Amino acid sequence: MKILYVIETCGGGSGRHLLDLAGGMSQQGNEVHVAFSPLRADPRFLEALARLRGVRRFPIDMQTTPGSDDLKALRRLKRYIKHMGPFDVVHGHSSKGGALARMAVGRSSARAIYTPHALYTMNPSLSPLKQRIYGAVEKLLAAVATDSIILVSEEEHDHARQQGLPEQKMKVIVNSVGARSENELCEMRARVRSRLGVDDSVPVLGFVGRLDEQKAPERFIELAARLQAQHAEARFIMLGSGPKEGLIQRLIEEYGLARTVKLFTDASGEAFMPAFDLLLMTSRYEAMPYVLIEALAAGLPIVSTDVGGARTVIEEGVNGYVVPESDDSSAMLDRVVSLLRHPQRRSEFAQASRQKSASFQTDAMVNDTLDYYSVAGQQRSLP
Repeated sequence: MKILYVIETCGGGSGRHLLDLAGGMSQQGNEVHVAFSPLRADPRFLEALARLRGVRRFPIDMQTTPGSDDLKALRRLKRYIKHMGPFDVVHGHSSKGGALARMAVGRSSARAIYTPHALYTMNPSLSPLKQRIYGAVEKLLAAVATDSIILVSEEEHDHARQQGLPEQKMKVIVNSVGARSENELCEMRARVRSRLGVDDSVPVLGFVGRLDEQKAPERFIELAARLQAQHAEARFIMLGSGPKEGLIQRLIEEYGLARTVKLFTDASGEAFMPAFDLLLMTSRYEAMPYVLIEALAAGLPIVSTDVGGARTVIEEGVNGYVVPESDDSSAMLDRVVSLLRHPQRRSEFAQASRQKSASFQTDAMVNDTLDYYSVAGQQRSLP
């Protein structure tokens, strides 16, 4: 099968998902091409993409916000499809990559597939007008330029259905990560904790995510400030970068948290997580964040806001807790305090997460996606 992936947001969960798919598809003997935007690409994404053997790379400038540059990108993408095709599948990821990919397919024989990685209409801060506008665009593209839509969680699927996207074109294939051995996790934990200068008995609470409005990293800082009085021994690690980085640095200083909170802007969550004792996810909205699945693989208890993917990964009272999505951190604080006070419960939750991680393996995700490519688009969209 000949596959072209298109992505503008070259980083975070979307980038990780694409790398896993492209690498897996190539290993199974498919011809894989990746059209990506270098404009705001994560260097780690570019390095990982360059290491994928047999995958052809096509850099093409794509802007995040809509504008006249979209037409230039669309023309270049159409030319690539014409000259390098015919492709069996053109699979666009996230809003901009998904829109350009589907429009570029046009009258070609390729099946147009779209993975939103959290439809923008899931953003609770959008005004009703913007909700209607973005919803209308998604419905139009789904109707006339899309053969299939792959959602990464049941919550995202439910939201897409509520937005009026065609049920017969939708399929849920959950994000996944590779397995990790107990020995590997223990070695990584010792290495990272040694780097941090933290004894193994000290509870470490972690945040992993982009420092932006969606991930709400300021909630993690507020929680650390409230916990400081009750659990002075606890340490807090934040991994991420983004537009709120300056705000986070200021809040750390204002709350007097310089000793207990450490921010790493260029570290890998996958590498750091084994050093955590508890993962907190404070997001305002999600589809199926990789951070939760990586937490399972690392054997971590999880406390998360009630957003997409949380209830897929977390069994309430078994490997973690789900709390209401709110700027009020009281509910999350209560759950975290209970886990800090009961190490045995944390240990039981950790073991449950490791067991549950077996349900989220990369090979299964790749195989499910490849199988779906074979049947997707039997009812072709209008050109």
